[in-house]
Order: sequence, then structure tokens, then C-alpha cells
Amino acid sequence: MSFNPVQMDEQDINEKLDQLLKDSKENSERLSASLKEMEMNVRQMQSEVDRLAQRENSLSGQLRNMENNIDDFDKSTIRSYYQNTHETQMRLLLLRNQLESLQTRQQEMKDRYQQSSKLFHILSQRPQYDPDHSQARVGGVQNDAQDMVSRIIQAQENERLRVSRQLHDGPAQAMSNLVLRAEICERWIDQDMNRAKGELTGLKSMVNDTLQETRRFIFELRPMILDDLGLFPTLRRYIKDYVDKNRIEVNFQPSGERRLPTHVETAIFRIIQDALSNVAAHANATTAQVLLDIQAERAQLIVEDNGVGFDINRLAQETQQKALGIASMGQRIEMLNGSLNIDSTLGRGTRISASIPLV
Repeated sequence: MSFNPVQMDEQDINEKLDQLLKDSKENSERLSASLKEMEMNVRQMQSEVDRLAQRENSLSGQLRNMENNIDDFDKSTIRSYYQNTHETQMRLLLLRNQLESLQTRQQEMKDRYQQSSKLFHILSQRPQYDPDHSQARVGGVQNDAQDMVSRIIQAQENERLRVSRQLHDGPAQAMSNLVLRAEICERWIDQDMNRAKGELTGLKSMVNDTLQETRRFIFELRPMILDDLGLFPTLRRYIKDYVDKNRIEVNFQPSGERRLPTHVETAIFRIIQDALSNVAAHANATTAQVLLDIQAERAQLIVEDNGVGFDINRLAQETQQKALGIASMGQRIEMLNGSLNIDSTLGRGTRISASIPLV
């Protein structure tokens, strides 16, 4: 029996890929079970929050009625009204914070499940190893396997980089501003109580704005409605928020609306998200157009803007953020065996089109 080191290398790679396939399947199954339990806990917590919110609303109405007719109530009743309302409001605030924390954990679990499922899908599509195949094929399969692992790792690293940048520019910066505002409030408490109250009012407004911004960040990171309602409702919601935030008019033209496999819906959403993010960051555009046509055998999408455009031949010299966004789109398309085309001319905008097979 002859010893073939190239064949052994390929066999070793395939054994590792088989183990990775098995691990990803088991991990997906564990995450799926945990996710179902988490979703039940979230629903129960949401029901409790809704019930308590109704009670708080009722008590607040009774309190306003009492305040309008304060002479009709004795001190003990007044104290009881205020105490019950305050306790209910504090309990509601605590439960809402717990619910948001639970929803964040749920979202993180969904993200892990999606990544594990995507990895399982990619690995399950690879050609099976045949030890009796010809020597000419050995090198090709080995390179394919190595290239697959390389693309998976690179896609994960690009996603981590994108998330870390968004965290730094969004919630992390907002939290830093809140700390500074809180320190200002603290200094004014001992010097001017009225000024301190005014600063606290401003701090409350900043906290609310930060909360809304964090929710938008979570939505962009992984929209929950993508799993619940599907791609098209999620895109409508995302584009609406995008228009409000960036003041760029977006014309969304959907066609053939239907549900697709989860990994395909996620990829299409991310491609459109990356394309529109580049429009907002680099194109200096006033309008953009998003076309999404789900046909029987493939999905066709186009994102076009009226911005300044760029020289495709000098893409490698563009800002890292733009290059990263385009690279990310290309990797997602490649993993789905699709095709990506970018057409851009200086002063005439950019057109990104992609075709993804569905069968």
C-alpha cells in the first residue's frame, strides 16, 4: 500500500470538517431547545409587564382624580394612593428592565443559533470525501475545503469587526455621555438644587434617547421580526428607520413576497443593510432605490443611489469601512452560490445588483 501525504492531508481536513459539521448540528439543536425555553420566559415576562402596566395606568388615573378632588380625601387615603402608585411604578420599571435584559439575551441566543445553523448549512453542502478519487481531484478538493474554512473564518471576523465599530460609535459613546451628564448633576446637587433638577430632566431625556438608540442598534444587529414576520416586513421597518435617521429618501420596490429559508433571508437583509449603510456613509446621496424580486428559482436585488459614486478600480484604496461592507456583501453572496455586480461612476452614483439561487 503506497502512502500519499497529499491524500492524508485531505482526509485529515475532511475529518475535521465532519467533526465541525457534527458539532454545529448538536450546537444548533441545543440552542434551538434553549431558544424555545427563552421565548416562553419572554412571553410570560411580557404578559406580567402588560398586566402591571394596566394596573399602573389605572392607579395613575385614580391618583389624578384624587388630586383634582383633594379635599374629599383624608391624609391616610392620600398617602395610600401615592404609596400604591409609587410601588406599582417601581415594580413596573424593574420588570421592564428585566424584560429588556431577557430580550437582549434572547437576541444573542438567536444570533448564535443563526450562525450555528448557517455553518451547518454550509458544511452540509460540501462535496463528500471519496478516498478512491483520482489524484487530480485530490488537490482540488483539498483547496476547496481549505477555502471554505477560510471564508467562514473571514466572514465571522468581518462580522465581529462591524459589530465592534457599531458598538463603539453607538451605545458605548452614548453611555459615556450619560456618565458625564450624571457627574454634572451630582456637582449641582450641593450648589443649586433648581439647577440640579433641570440637569436631571436633561439626563432623563438623554437616557430615553440612548434607550431608543440602543433598541435601533439591537434591531440592526439582528431584527427579531426577521424570524417572526420574515424578510419583507423587516426591510420595510428597517428602511423607515433608515430614512428617519439619515434623511435619505428610499424607494422600496418589493415583488414576489414570500418566506424564504432563514439563512437566505438573513443574507439578503444583510446585503441590503450593508449597501444602504455605504450609501449613508460615503455616497452623499439624496435618494436611493431598493428592488427585491423573489422569483421561483432565484432572488434578484438591486440597490442604487444618486450619490457621488467611486472608482471601482481604486476600491482597495477606499476607506476601510466601505471596502469592508463590499467585501462582506461579496462573501455572503459567494456562500449562497450567487453573483454580485457593482457598477459605479464618479458623479453618477452606484448600482449594486445581486442574484441568489433558491433551488
